[in-house]
Amino acid sequence: MKGWKKKIAAAMLAAVCLTGAAAPVTVEAATTTQKILYGAAALLFVSSYYSRMDDHDGLKLLDQCQQQTGVYESAEADNRVQSIYENIRNTGAVERNYNVYVSPNEEINAFMSLGGVLCVNKGSLDAFDDDELAYVMAHEISHGEKRHSVSGVKKRVGLITALDVYLGGSATYGEYILGNIAANYVSNAFFTKDQEKEADALGFQYLVEAGYNPGGGAASMQVLKDKYGESSPSGIKAVLAPGNHPKTSDRINKNLKWMKQYSGGHVDVKDGWIMVNGEKTFQPIAAGRYTDKERTFLTAGKLDKLYHAGNVPDAVIEDDTIYCGNTAVYNLSSSENGKLYVENLNKGIAKDRGEAVKSDFEIDSRREKLEKKAKAAEKDNGNGAETETGAIPEA
Repeated sequence: MKGWKKKIAAAMLAAVCLTGAAAPVTVEAATTTQKILYGAAALLFVSSYYSRMDDHDGLKLLDQCQQQTGVYESAEADNRVQSIYENIRNTGAVERNYNVYVSPNEEINAFMSLGGVLCVNKGSLDAFDDDELAYVMAHEISHGEKRHSVSGVKKRVGLITALDVYLGGSATYGEYILGNIAANYVSNAFFTKDQEKEADALGFQYLVEAGYNPGGGAASMQVLKDKYGESSPSGIKAVLAPGNHPKTSDRINKNLKWMKQYSGGHVDVKDGWIMVNGEKTFQPIAAGRYTDKERTFLTAGKLDKLYHAGNVPDAVIEDDTIYCGNTAVYNLSSSENGKLYVENLNKGIAKDRGEAVKSDFEIDSRREKLEKKAKAAEKDNGNGAETETGAIPEA
């Protein structure tokens, strides 16, 4: 923490400039206005400290996380999360790089901590298929993109502590205090309801842009609801706390709303029915490791993708599987009437085959910003290359 004393002097100078008073020797002797200035400067300093940590201490924080949670030693598990992460990154809208790993914890959970560290529990890999897991990871990456961990850890530092650190005069002491707070936050990440809602919405955008099933979000939330009820865990060691997460059923309904929008309004889920252009088609049943609701959301998601592309083809049955074009929409069990399902699907599809839907996502503007930065960097590199090859720049 270079320039610690200079920061104190700067705060005092600010107080002098704004109040016209002589710089106080102690905080206790300061006026109310000066105390406010000290407090604001101290909180700004803490914010800057954690922002720098978030930007530059990724490997150190990764080591801290792994020491606290342990690492699940499985090449298959690691390859799975790394592959999903790369697919999300390849959307072109993710600005940061993340360190992703799997912990041996059997609970269904994942967390994003300072430094862009994304930890996914083994329990999540066991409970979710790739579409569901992709949504959970996209949700956590959204926390990282929005720097929610920085604002979260800042809230763990009270004003008195911030002032103590800022005016203490000892860089070692300040680093010790702020470092301990950050280390404790690593495995106890806390986000507000609004931040969770923001991460849910952005996570859905990453999910569909990465090519995953749009129903993965609703299906993953259904898995959580079936296991934990209306509140889901926050952070690897957190107690189930409904205060900091939206109700899980609300999160499911939000995802269903986004799915419908993604389909251009053609596909919906109501009372367990998959609706196409207002027509009831069928109600999926449980099969294998999937519940009936999971299958409903994932099947509707496949239809969402078809309608998003537009010009949906008729449904047909081949080998106990319902197809629309090359898309396998649903696998039938022996107790289900596939012909009836196809008839109902085609009745809905015939009403409107849809046109390609243009999404208006937040990540579209983020992607444009990144593309502009890349082009600017490429242009700068090109200019630099000309100079290095012997071109003499004009004076």
